[in-house]
Amino acid sequence: MHPTCAFARAVFLCVSLLLTRFASFAQNYRDSFTAKNAFYAELGGNGDVYSLNYDRVVYQKVMFKAGFRVGVSSNLFFLENETGVYPVIPIEALGMIGRYQKHFEFGLGYTRRFTNEPDLLQNMYFSRIGFRYQDPSGGLVVRVGFTPFLSTEINQKTPGPAIIPRFGLSVGHSF
Repeated sequence: MHPTCAFARAVFLCVSLLLTRFASFAQNYRDSFTAKNAFYAELGGNGDVYSLNYDRVVYQKVMFKAGFRVGVSSNLFFLENETGVYPVIPIEALGMIGRYQKHFEFGLGYTRRFTNEPDLLQNMYFSRIGFRYQDPSGGLVVRVGFTPFLSTEINQKTPGPAIIPRFGLSVGHSF
């Protein structure tokens, strides 16, 4: 093979590989979240009846994204027969798999009710399986999921470990 022809082929191969690499960066960039923060309200879910939440995506690679969430809630406005008002704090490690705006979402978390009421569960562990719509560049966030609780506390209402099926609907904004 002639040296000029071999050199031309090597240059063509390198240019082709570089263009392919840049094209793959462009596709990954479109899927990557530039709006890594989100603030939303959730009905049901893991914050008793409602919660206000903040989450942040801390890792993303191709179609997989991982983050954390923290929220705040209380029994105020919804539990008329309770004498005191107490805060509820849900925290969660979450993951998402998907492209563009649509993601399968899953997570594991912990919710703490800060009350001394003996009939209420205070420590609850939960999981999440659901769907999340979020534009990678920011805007509307909609989440819907199945969020069952597990509590290992024993009290009068639940003589053993309690599994409580729950569903959650969240709407908010990412930035």
